[in-house]
Amino acid sequence: MRIRPITERDVPALVDDLWLPFAEEMAEIDEYDALAEDVAVRAHAIDYRREQLTDDDVETFVAEEGERLVGYTTVSYSDSPPVFARDAMAKVNDLYVAPDARGEGLGTSLLERAHEWGRERGCRRVSLSVHARNDAAQSCYESMGYETRYVKMDRPL
Repeated sequence: MRIRPITERDVPALVDDLWLPFAEEMAEIDEYDALAEDVAVRAHAIDYRREQLTDDDVETFVAEEGERLVGYTTVSYSDSPPVFARDAMAKVNDLYVAPDARGEGLGTSLLERAHEWGRERGCRRVSLSVHARNDAAQSCYESMGYETRYVKMDRPL
């Protein structure tokens, strides 16, 4: 298993094999995360991921087994608002491991690579959001020292 930065060539496989299945799993947890029914969703998803390749403050790492992508994480850099006495923060935006590759520590390895990227950028903390009903992900994050600091809430208007 190898973890490396994503390349342009990887983008279609990332979208098809990992990002859309991740989104489908999140939709199963909560209908709030239902996927768009637009037939152009895949093309927009590929464009979105390709645009991130040019953003110095965003990095996606993929895990590959042979020629197959089996997991990924996306991490971004964020400066602290000047009113707070905080340093810059790395934010894990996505983390997904294909179902047949789970249980082998791959999620932990991807997170550790995201942490390393944040440290390289001068970040002193890392944050992430996890669905309130995703017990497996919460357990993984807690085992790595993550703590609940905020509770995100929303409601329909």
